[in-house]
Amino acid sequence: MNLKLSNFNILLYTGTIMVIVCLLLLISGIFLAMHYIPDANQAFESVHTTIMHEVDYGWLWRSIHAVGSTFFFLLLYIHLLGMLYFGFYKHGKTKYWYNGMVLYFCCMVIGFTGYVLPMGQMSYWAAQVITSLLEYIPGAGEDIVLWVRGDFSVSGITLLRFYTLHIVVMPFAIALMILVHTDFIKWYATTKLSWNRKGLHVSKEERFSKHVLPAKEPKPFFSNAVLKPLLASTLFLAFFFYCVFFQSSIAFDALNLTPANPADTPSHIYPEWYFLWMLQLLKSFFFDIGMIKGSYIGMISLVVVNVGLLLMPLLDRNPRRIPAHQRPYFCAWFWALVLSLVALTILGKLPTTELTLWLGFIFSTLIMTLFILLPFLSQKEAHAKS
Repeated sequence: MNLKLSNFNILLYTGTIMVIVCLLLLISGIFLAMHYIPDANQAFESVHTTIMHEVDYGWLWRSIHAVGSTFFFLLLYIHLLGMLYFGFYKHGKTKYWYNGMVLYFCCMVIGFTGYVLPMGQMSYWAAQVITSLLEYIPGAGEDIVLWVRGDFSVSGITLLRFYTLHIVVMPFAIALMILVHTDFIKWYATTKLSWNRKGLHVSKEERFSKHVLPAKEPKPFFSNAVLKPLLASTLFLAFFFYCVFFQSSIAFDALNLTPANPADTPSHIYPEWYFLWMLQLLKSFFFDIGMIKGSYIGMISLVVVNVGLLLMPLLDRNPRRIPAHQRPYFCAWFWALVLSLVALTILGKLPTTELTLWLGFIFSTLIMTLFILLPFLSQKEAHAKS
């Protein structure tokens, strides 16, 4: 057994770490669900009094759940951007990209519904604002908002619906998507059928090939497939539990430590950090263009960016699957995308001013333009290499 750390990179094991975080969220979520009351008048007390002060180690389970969700979305964005950087959405990886994007959207739903459940001041108003954005869907917007909320505003019925989504529907969907994303069923079937009494079955190509294939240097399977992921997971868990015990405030918003008050609207409403770039996209177009309202343009820009991410295998016309640093045009495109996402996230947390609105407009226009230009840039890049 030889564990070489010269090529060890913890970022390569974000997928494995995310599965571990999912298990922590599932276990802590089960304990929290035992004491949470999905009622508009009792939800806040059940979390901040019963769970945090009366239930043994309730504070620990809640800290694990809150910090875990923060780290999960951080790893999710790193994983997504890493797959973009290395081009792991082309050729044989296309199905994993589409499935991963569906998994990404499911995670956004479960993250949003979980944020609303404590019924703090900020989570209540964030739910009120974000659900009202569905009104901009042409034709049936108002009916969809009423169906999602179950009422004309966020209320106990909304909370019960979000609770059902958060603990039943979305965990089941995410677990199914993870099994598909990791090719678990294919791996299980291959493993069960590959072994016979003499050991591992030799493939047809090897048995009937007319040409002798050159011997390949055996790869250290155990160290690469077990020890390195285990080391990466151990390092992450050490940092994770340090944050749980000593820096748990990173996962809690101060305004969410007060109960929801429908009569007191905060001066600046914002969701959790992983939704901030989307919020800034929606409010960056603060002026109308002709007959089109700015709010509709913001919704269109959000759709363009998310659909653009989903359709990356089609938008990228370069047939080669190589890292971004070997593709000059795509490398510039990638870092412009990262810059836009970071800038929009920061602007989404800041109070709205004339400066933040104009900066948001610039970066929103840039990120939307990037997906429009990608087919032309990648095609020009492919022709330049040929």
